[in-house]
Amino acid sequence: MLTQAFQSRKFKELTKNTSPKFKYSSHNRMNVGYVIKLYFLNSAIYFVTALGLLMPVNSNAQNYPNKPIKLVVPFAPSGGTDVIARPFAKVLGEKLGVSIIIDNRPGAAGTVGAEYVAKAAPDGYTLLVYHIAMITSHHLQKNMGYDALKDFTPISIICNATNVIAITATNPIKTFQELVAEAKKKPGSINFGTSGAGGSDHLGGQLLQIITNTEMAHIPFKGGGPANVAAASGDIQITTGTLAQASSLIKAGKLRGLVVMQKERSPAMPEIPSAPEVGYPALIHPSWFGIWGPAKLPKDVTQKLSLAIKEALESTEVKQAFSQIGADPIWMTPTQFANFNEQEYNRWNSVLKGKFIDK
Repeated sequence: MLTQAFQSRKFKELTKNTSPKFKYSSHNRMNVGYVIKLYFLNSAIYFVTALGLLMPVNSNAQNYPNKPIKLVVPFAPSGGTDVIARPFAKVLGEKLGVSIIIDNRPGAAGTVGAEYVAKAAPDGYTLLVYHIAMITSHHLQKNMGYDALKDFTPISIICNATNVIAITATNPIKTFQELVAEAKKKPGSINFGTSGAGGSDHLGGQLLQIITNTEMAHIPFKGGGPANVAAASGDIQITTGTLAQASSLIKAGKLRGLVVMQKERSPAMPEIPSAPEVGYPALIHPSWFGIWGPAKLPKDVTQKLSLAIKEALESTEVKQAFSQIGADPIWMTPTQFANFNEQEYNRWNSVLKGKFIDK
């Protein structure tokens, strides 16, 4: 290249002797050196610019992820969302080639953690795992700091989970029918603990009262895990959340499962009767869980996460972990999940608008 530069027409013109008095002095040598430097500097600039133009438009996805990802669980440890998130996050991290760190941020039925993600940078390194309360909280809480449909990027649903009505093991009430009879006999005497207004367990408790025509007292906690621990110790009487958060305490003999809120018994705990078996076939209330990122998440990053989630849900490890806690893996494309979010929002708006608001 250096030889070509000296032979180039441009270089010859710049260094041509145009004066009869021209003498090749030290000053002229300095000018020649300057011209050579300028020539190569311009060439380097053109090269770098052209290289930049040739870079692929999907470089974000090619480089992503290159550091750990934070997965926000908007509830306390040991709750249903936390129990579902941990085995899933482990396998998802393996598929993506990075660690996924669980970040528990409980409060207000999960809305504290959700707001944190809504305000995070849309770079794919802060994600949210949440359940139906992502949608229903808007109809049950006031002055929320985000819009569930506008401030997030839906990535995929990950599972449906069984809900169970469980009671303190030492409580003299042994069956669901006895629970309903006691609640009818003494309105307000039975209390149920939940993760807060709008949570899946809160909706389960409200549905329980509607279907059985009873009145019970709602006691919110910072997560379903703490609510179940309170029930196990006898501080409250029943819980109405996922089997995922109650199963360990049921197995330990600290809680007693009265009914699973679905049409058939759960393979995870087949000893617990189904809703039709206890005489209330309308007492059906599954919970769904999904993954979101902040709004304006790049499409290539969203797509990469979506495909990795699909692979994780298809893995034997996740399938086995979910089956043990009464959850069924489900995957949707980002577009399908966004449409599902809108459908659920509209459905619950017609059901809950103006009802059951916790002041």
